[in-house]
This record gives sequence, structure tokens and C-alpha cells, in this order.
Amino acid sequence: MMELNRQFCLGFFVATCLLLGLYSYTNNLYLRELALPRLIKSKKEDDLTMEVSLLTEKPMHAADSQIWIRMQQYFPEVIGRLKRDFLPEYKNPCFLEGNRTRCLPYFYLGGAPKCGTTDLWFNLLRHPRVFNNIVKEPHFLKNIPKTYSGTEKYLNHFDTFAKWVSGDPYGAAKSVVGDGSASTLWANYDIVKKAGIQTEGEIPFVFADVIHAIHPKAKVIFILRDPTNRTISDYFLFSRDKSPTHFHAKVVQKIEWFEQCLRSRSLKSCANVLGSRDIPRLGISVYIAHIREWLRVFPKDQVLILRTEDWHYHEDTNLLQDVFKFLDIEALPESNLQPIKKKETLNEIKSKQITQRQSNKHGDILPKTRQLLDEFYAPYNEQLATFLKDKRFLWKT
Repeated sequence: MMELNRQFCLGFFVATCLLLGLYSYTNNLYLRELALPRLIKSKKEDDLTMEVSLLTEKPMHAADSQIWIRMQQYFPEVIGRLKRDFLPEYKNPCFLEGNRTRCLPYFYLGGAPKCGTTDLWFNLLRHPRVFNNIVKEPHFLKNIPKTYSGTEKYLNHFDTFAKWVSGDPYGAAKSVVGDGSASTLWANYDIVKKAGIQTEGEIPFVFADVIHAIHPKAKVIFILRDPTNRTISDYFLFSRDKSPTHFHAKVVQKIEWFEQCLRSRSLKSCANVLGSRDIPRLGISVYIAHIREWLRVFPKDQVLILRTEDWHYHEDTNLLQDVFKFLDIEALPESNLQPIKKKETLNEIKSKQITQRQSNKHGDILPKTRQLLDEFYAPYNEQLATFLKDKRFLWKT
């Protein structure tokens, strides 16, 4: 009797294992077919190390395919609804949804708080080819939706532009619209939280992956400021306790946390988490951790990286013309650019007012705090300058 029971249990165990194995195989197969419907399978059925994606139009490695699976799993509405074949008659990415024209941004302008994205944005809107009747920062990716209504809200953000181009297809065909959400550069931790992903490990995908999935030919502009100065300005603008001693204590605390984080996690993960928590947000200014991800996904000719210092103190308007050239729209006549010359930027004026008020109330930043920040950011500035092959991003001059 005992022998019979033993045989029955063993048979039940084997059958259960087989059923679980079959379920796992079919479930994974389903996920692959659902999440990667447009992948071309390689010659070897089991070889995922090199597949060709019709979505990305470039070789897709095993790690990239896993990113696709996760994005489809967590945000099926975003990837499924916004990834479209765009209408060829428009320069801007637009598509038909039923009989309705819908549009996405042609370009994204990102940076960080206190880097000058606002001033650059409004100067870009001076160009007649850049649609200007639009709010700068919808923060769609920072608050990425998982529902139809959330995606609809983002599409509605560009509705005025969509109605304009569809109503004047010849006159507006060469016009473009942008998304000026500064958080596009750095707020990857928010997308992870929105998806409900545990952050003990690595961040599985970033904004760059999502934007590339929706619009592989998007143009991306980033403007970066000296990390120490940006962190100081960010603190004075957003912190409730603005005293120099409090600021110094928080900087020491954040640097200690960052060093501890790096013992078990990657620079990308630590910079994104540290950038999203309470002020001062040191991780935002570890630019190499963010820029490297964008250039992992997009080719260099689709990403333009500027320095705030070059923009704020330009003696001519060549830099703005360079941005127009990058966007593949014609240069403006010199007469149209005269109002821009030798003016203080919007954020520069605001920053001076804030800094002056805080200096009068609390005194200047402690010299040891600035030194601590300079020493913390120096190796990451070195990495960025090396990566971009541009010594200006050392911020030594």
C-alpha cells in the first residue's frame, strides 16, 4: 500500500512539473508574440542574440528584446496606440485615427531644472515653422499613463496643431511641434514607479526606449548646465529650508547615499533614484548616466547637446541657428534675431532675483559645500566629456 502511494505521488509530481513547464513555455511564447509582433525571427529558432526589428530598423540584441517585452507588458496602451505609420505628406509625425488627424512631437527639448530649457523653448517658438500655440511641458513620460484616457490626454495636447496641419495641408506641411518637458532627460525613476516595478535591481528601461518605440526618427535636444551651479539653483528654488548649513548637511547625506548605492547598483540606477528623491537632487546632474542611455538608443545625428553657459551668454545668434539646422528647418533672417541678442534670459533674470533674495536672508553658500559638489561631479564630468569627445563639458572654463 505504501509503495502504491509512493508511486502515485511520484507520478503526480512529474505530471505537475510537465504542466508547469508547458505553461511557462506557452506563456513566454505568447508574451513574445504579443510584445514583439513585428520582429523577424533569426534563422536559428532558439537564437535571440541577433534579431532584426522592423520597428527600430537596426539589429536588436537579446537585451533590447527584453526591453520591448517589458514596455509592452507595462504600457501596452502607449506602445500599441502611439506607434503608427506616419502620414508622408507632413514633416511632423502625424497619423489618422479613424477620420481624425492625431500628431506627436517632432522634437523633444529636455534638460534639468535651472538649465535654461524655458528660454531656449520660447526662442525656438520664434521660428514660423515651429508651432507656438502650445504649453511647454505636458510631462507625459514623467506621468506615463497605462490607460486609454491617459494617452488620449497627451494626443489632445497636440490637437490644435493637428487641426491646423490637417486644415492647411500645403501651408503647414513643413511645420513641426515640440514637447519641452525638461524631465524627459532625467525622470526615469518616475516611469519605473508608474509601472510598479521594484527598484531594488536595475531600471529595466528609460524614456529614451519609450520615445524610440513611438517615434524612432525623433529629434532630441538637451541643454546642460554646470552640475554644481545647477544643484545650488535647484536647491534654492525648491527647498523649504534654504539655509547654507542645511544645504551642506543634505549634500553630505546625499553623497554618502550615492556612494553606498554604487556598491550594489549601476551608475544609471543610482543617478535616477537619487535624482527623483528630495532636494538637493544630485542625481539629475550626473549627466553621463542619462545621456549615455539616449545615445544607446538614438543615433548621434538625432541628439543635440548644448551647454547652458554657451546659450546664456551668446554674443550672437549662431547657436540658435544651429538648433534650427539640427531640426532641419531653414535659418531665420538676421533681422528676426535682433531682439534675442545680448538679452538676459527668462530664467537668468529669475535666478538672479531668487539668489539675491536668499543671499540677503541666509548668506552665501558655504565654500566647503561648493568644493564638495565640485569634487563629487568632477569624475562624471570627465566621463561625459570623454563620451561626447568635447572638453567643454568639463566645465572648467
